Amino acid sequence: MELTAETEYFGEKFSATDFSAVRLAGYSFEDCIFENCDFKGVGLERIKFVSCKFISCDLSNAKIANSRMRKVSFESCKLIGVQWFQLEDFHTPNFQECNLSYGNFTGVKLKKAVFSKCSFRDADLAQTDLSECDFRDSDFLNARFQDSNLVKSDFRGARNYLIDPTLNKVKGARFSMPEAQGLIVGLGVVLD
Repeated sequence: MELTAETEYFGEKFSATDFSAVRLAGYSFEDCIFENCDFKGVGLERIKFVSCKFISCDLSNAKIANSRMRKVSFESCKLIGVQWFQLEDFHTPNFQECNLSYGNFTGVKLKKAVFSKCSFRDADLAQTDLSECDFRDSDFLNARFQDSNLVKSDFRGARNYLIDPTLNKVKGARFSMPEAQGLIVGLGVVLD
């Protein structure tokens, strides 16, 4: 499927499409599938994605200001450097095996979102509502958690996180050993 003069698309499939030279501001996509598409650095301002699926796409450094993403899923996608806090609406996303490194989620409400087997290296998750999220088997090397709501979230199998329970809400969150040692680093406790 190629883009036409239309700005609204429903139930379309886009395969191996390079959107890097296209200005998509104001477009609307519902129930669409994007597979092996290139959105690197693309201006996706004021776009609406509803119930869309992205498979093996590259959205690194995409500009998403004032856009909406509802019930969107990402599988094996590169989303490096995305400023997620600029979204106007971000509801129940699902990320499977995605690279979300260097992303900024500051202040975003992502309750019950799925982030399975994802990379959050150097991501900013401060002041974010991540309650009841699934982070199983994800990598959080140098990710920042501060004033984050992690209540009832699942971090089993996750690694490289440093979460200070005095600076974040962690009640009912699930962690596994030995990675759970990352919870006491900020407490000044020494483990032998």
